[in-house]
Amino acid sequence: MEIVLSVPETVVATYVVATDHPPADPAAAAAAAAARIEGPLGEAVRRMLDGPLMSVSVAPVAEAPPLPIEHLRIFGAPPDALRAVVTASHLVVVQAVFGAGWPPAHEWHARAVAAGIATDLGGALVDLFTPQVLDPAAALASLPGPDGRSALSAWIVVPQSAGDRGLWMTTRGLGRFGLPELQVLDVPPTLARAWTSALTGIARALVVRWAQAVERAAGEAFVRLPDELNVSAADAVRAYGDIPGAEAEQHATLIQLRLEEATPDQDGLLTIVPPDEFPYSAGEFLARVAADLFGAQSTTVQYAPDDERMRAAVAAAREALPEARTRFLAGEFGPELHLIVKHRITRGDATELIWSTVTTWPDPRRLHGVSMSDAEIDPSVRTGRPTMVRDPEIVDWAVWVDGDGIVEGGWTNRVLTGE
Repeated sequence: MEIVLSVPETVVATYVVATDHPPADPAAAAAAAAARIEGPLGEAVRRMLDGPLMSVSVAPVAEAPPLPIEHLRIFGAPPDALRAVVTASHLVVVQAVFGAGWPPAHEWHARAVAAGIATDLGGALVDLFTPQVLDPAAALASLPGPDGRSALSAWIVVPQSAGDRGLWMTTRGLGRFGLPELQVLDVPPTLARAWTSALTGIARALVVRWAQAVERAAGEAFVRLPDELNVSAADAVRAYGDIPGAEAEQHATLIQLRLEEATPDQDGLLTIVPPDEFPYSAGEFLARVAADLFGAQSTTVQYAPDDERMRAAVAAAREALPEARTRFLAGEFGPELHLIVKHRITRGDATELIWSTVTTWPDPRRLHGVSMSDAEIDPSVRTGRPTMVRDPEIVDWAVWVDGDGIVEGGWTNRVLTGE
């Protein structure tokens, strides 16, 4: 099947330099910044600056449209940089337009000029698309080198927010190329880091396919793309500006894209879903993608001895369980810090202990989460599937940090490892 995407006539890049020392001549300030850019990129920047596709202006803050201060804070603006934006007297606005697809000359050239002006003025550099406050030196380093390579990760971000069944993750930046943004729903929280990389790799694979389609359909208002997309670990490696080894091409997966049409309140989005033939749950699909690209997490089931040390560990964990719930409800956890619980699964005489990530816990008698492993005695419990855990089944809890594992709690684990 196919998805049909509209091709915008132009895409716009807008960068702002917030400063207390506005240039007397904005055009001269832009020319000075462009003059320092070397190689083919510098030549292209200067040509665009001399033509009608780029503009540079300056205005007092009181006369300019307000900047998205709260969004800058949400997207990680350092306090000092945010303070500089809020207290600035003037804004230098650098804007460029270009066609959809690749290369994103409007972005490269506008960022180059704005970063140079910010360096000269000591001002705060704001990318209004994301929106983010950028370090001028890092912004200049993100531009393509002599080989024309530029890391996609420097041009998109992957925000996430918690939901009842997992994380909602999106891209912000694909619109620079004329594309809808990507989204993926109900990501198991312990896969947040892996899916940030996966989503960035998927974005790169999509940009490549989009650019090829736009070039083939030059002048057309719409392009058609297959709704399935092959993605490899090499796409993720390249998206972060590195050169993949040959083995990265072998770690590949297949995803499907579903177009969500725009509404008055929401731009159109491309939702990542399992291919039609995928036989398991959406959560298992998300775990499978992460495993295909980056290797599977350990799903070893541990069988706990029923001895005095283990009983004491369970008692200690359960005594502290109300505190864990209080901290969870207070919003202490996420997006990289997760509350997980170990709980019993019993079938006949057999019992397993399974870890699940907590997603909601409105009732102290039960919680909802996402399984972190496959159960051997219950085929319905699989990595990435939602779980409902009753309070009496909980034997332990812990705080999990992506990349580090358990950093707090885990009383029963200490018994099992002999600590």
